[in-house]
Amino acid sequence: MQDLLQRQVMTPLLVILAIQSVLTMGSYAIPVVASAAAEDFGISASAVGGAVSIVYLTAMIVGLPSGTFIARFGAQRVFQATLLCTATGTLLISLAHPLWALLGAVVIGFSTAPMNPAGSHVLARVSPPRWQPLIFSIKQCGTPAGGMLAGAILPPLIVLYDWRTALYVIPACVVGALLISQLFGVGPKEARRTGSGVALRDLVGSLRFVWTDRQQRGHALAGMVFAGSQLALATYLIVYLWRELSMAPELAGLIYATHHVSGIAARILLGFVAGRWIATRTILPLLAYIMAAGLIAIALSDESWPVWVFYGAAVVLGIGGNGWVGLFMSEIALLAPDGRAADATSGNQFFMYGGIVAGPAIGSLLLGIADSYLVLFVTFAGAVTVAGAGLSIMTRTR
Repeated sequence: MQDLLQRQVMTPLLVILAIQSVLTMGSYAIPVVASAAAEDFGISASAVGGAVSIVYLTAMIVGLPSGTFIARFGAQRVFQATLLCTATGTLLISLAHPLWALLGAVVIGFSTAPMNPAGSHVLARVSPPRWQPLIFSIKQCGTPAGGMLAGAILPPLIVLYDWRTALYVIPACVVGALLISQLFGVGPKEARRTGSGVALRDLVGSLRFVWTDRQQRGHALAGMVFAGSQLALATYLIVYLWRELSMAPELAGLIYATHHVSGIAARILLGFVAGRWIATRTILPLLAYIMAAGLIAIALSDESWPVWVFYGAAVVLGIGGNGWVGLFMSEIALLAPDGRAADATSGNQFFMYGGIVAGPAIGSLLLGIADSYLVLFVTFAGAVTVAGAGLSIMTRTR
């Protein structure tokens, strides 16, 4: 335990966790303020799926050369640049003009792209080997933590003031994170490369590796479905509770935050369980079925249900919808040949971002065609069930 609690380990871990929480809070702010902002933009709240897709489409493309940026400028400067992008993007969205909002979503996408590669780059260098899975699981908690903060803080401010004022919290948090990163640093100093270009073969090599390996390809496709379903849920859950079920904004925000809090707990707990008592390859399909069950529960809900049922569904969705990411990354690294774990992670992340891009957009399309959240949630429940079954079959035929 002493090697885990060393300053050179805990300081970068906590700084990166704080930064990732603020960056993710900026991304999740878009669906959280959508219902209140829709009238000012002259659009339907359900159109928020398009904006979220733009964020992750940008991240999907910009994320491929992240390693080069980190090598040239260092992880600390990359993190600080991403924080500035988050602040700029939210301020652009607050101008309440569709074109500025489009640009704001793109800028937030730039902040999202290098977040995971930069964090992994630092923590892989400072983590004691036996604690690395737990350290990476804690780092990944920054994503649901950002969603929790967005759900808990922004809706009450919308009610008290307006959605623009709520968004201004994000740049304020960015200032705090910038100060923390400057004061405490983000890991040890490192030599920087000069003149590092980005070759096309470097960008597509990891994609080719994943697609030509049967196990990696199967996991990549499953991860794409998991990620798409997770982001579609995160995008439309609060809109559904607020607009369709007429919940008070504060209550809808708390349920949304509960979804993310349970995801934090699930990531840490499952990180301890996997590989010790139950194989990771067994847990991943189970999490898919849990996510599907939560989606079905939300799909069948109505305003007559007691509030505690919605909190229970949020917990189930947090376990299934958020608990899979760290285990998934661990499994694809385990399946990779020696020396190819980075290629496996980069290639799979590209497919995951593809799912993140497609999920909210497909949700927006389904709402436009069927005008039914029941159809939306059931469709994603079916997709994630098929993906989980595919992983189960592939596991049995290894």
